[in-house]
Amino acid sequence: MLPTWKDAYSVNHTKLDSQHKELFRLAAKVYNLDSSAATKVKIKELLLQFYAYMKEHFSEEEGYMQDIGYPDLDKHKAQHAQIIHSLNKTIKEAQNLKQIRQSMRIMVRKWLVEHIIKHDLEYEKWRKSNRIQKIKEKSAAEDEFSEL
Repeated sequence: MLPTWKDAYSVNHTKLDSQHKELFRLAAKVYNLDSSAATKVKIKELLLQFYAYMKEHFSEEEGYMQDIGYPDLDKHKAQHAQIIHSLNKTIKEAQNLKQIRQSMRIMVRKWLVEHIIKHDLEYEKWRKSNRIQKIKEKSAAEDEFSEL
C-alpha cells in the first residue's frame, strides 16, 4: 500500500508542501492504475504529467535549498537526477502495461517513502537547527553588547 500525505511530512514551506501533496496525489493515480480501464496512451499521458511535475518540483526545491544554504544540496540534486533517470528508463523501456505498472509502483513507493519522507525532511531539520543556532548567536551577541 502506498503511503498518504501526513502533516508529519511537512517541510514547513507552503509551496513545497503543496507540491509534495500533489506528487502524492499523482503517485496514487499511477500506483492505482486499473489495467482493464487504462490504455497505453492514457498511461503514457499520466506518466508524462508525473514526470513534468516532478521536474518542476525538483527545480523549485533545489532553489529553496540553495537559498537556505543547505550543505547537502549536491547530494540531494544527485538523488533528484537518479529519480528522473529511473522514470525516463521506465517510460522508454516498458513493453506492456503490466511492466509499466510494476516498475512505476516500485519507483513511486521508493521515491515517496525514501525521498520525501526521509531525505526532504533532512533539509527541514537542518534549516531548523541552523535557525536556532543563529538565534543563539544573536542572543549571545546582544548579551555581550548589553554588558558594555
